[in-house]
Amino acid sequence: MALVAFGKVFSPQFLIWLIPLVPLVRGRRSLAALPLFAAALVLTQLWFPYHYWELVLRFAWPYSWLLLGRDLAVVALLFVLVWPRSQHELLGENRSRLEALQRVRAQVEL
Repeated sequence: MALVAFGKVFSPQFLIWLIPLVPLVRGRRSLAALPLFAAALVLTQLWFPYHYWELVLRFAWPYSWLLLGRDLAVVALLFVLVWPRSQHELLGENRSRLEALQRVRAQVEL
């Protein structure tokens, strides 16, 4: 994802590579990842391929803004995906064990 967001070349087709991967995001991250990815796809579709040459040759302003919006959505998606997990997500299946240990510890301290 970082290679797509910060690479030297960002071809619109690179987003197609992410279509099977982004829906695999689980938990709360999916609430942010899926809309950001959908926004990036829609913003790309609004200017590519129909207005590509207007953007390349004349930097046509509406398409430049769409391109900037797409890039910002992809960078935001990258941050959502690499942001450190919360303690709850890190514990996963060991959460019930930790809670049991905390209850025992609380009883011992009484």
